[in-house]
Amino acid sequence: MNYQCEICHYIYEPENGDPEGGIEPGTSFKDITNDWLCPRCGIDKSSFKPMGKEIQAPRGKDPLLVMVLGLTHGLWTIAGTGSYSVTRQIGRTFLEELKLNGFNFDDSKTSLESVRSYFVETHHMAGDIEYSISDDEVELKVKNCRFFPVCSQLESQGVLITTCPYTNTAAMAMEEATGYRFRISKETNGFGHQIRLKKVSKVK
Repeated sequence: MNYQCEICHYIYEPENGDPEGGIEPGTSFKDITNDWLCPRCGIDKSSFKPMGKEIQAPRGKDPLLVMVLGLTHGLWTIAGTGSYSVTRQIGRTFLEELKLNGFNFDDSKTSLESVRSYFVETHHMAGDIEYSISDDEVELKVKNCRFFPVCSQLESQGVLITTCPYTNTAAMAMEEATGYRFRISKETNGFGHQIRLKKVSKVK
């Protein structure tokens, strides 16, 4: 029986195993040790669900990831760091979607918890999003990100990941809660990213 990762949709096929992860071909999922991690997003074995042997892994990357790859690279080629002025709209669009679904943005903590709940619990796009808040800065740690393979590929080419949905949505959520704009910075951290939002100016 095949098993699929809830986060990145990687499919473990027993006949192929995961040789790079030390799992020989022919190994059933139940026989894999509990310390094995998804080779695509790094989430643990407990996040895999059975899907039936008849469902085979599709060839190539997830089309959504290919779209993000092309869009991010194209924006960076055209505008460089200026592409953040475009991708902020991603955050605004997600923010409106969250509002339509009853999420709350009354204060900083509630806003970030809404972002975490939407991406992690509702849509399983990351293993978790941890956050901490200070007077003028927010730090988020995105763990086991579905987009991590694409991010790694782009970053190896010197491309800044300006299209990150977590980053842009968190920045807009904080703007909604505080009335201030936030400057974004991020760096790779395990199978995810560490994101910093720095308060810079009052929204006019």
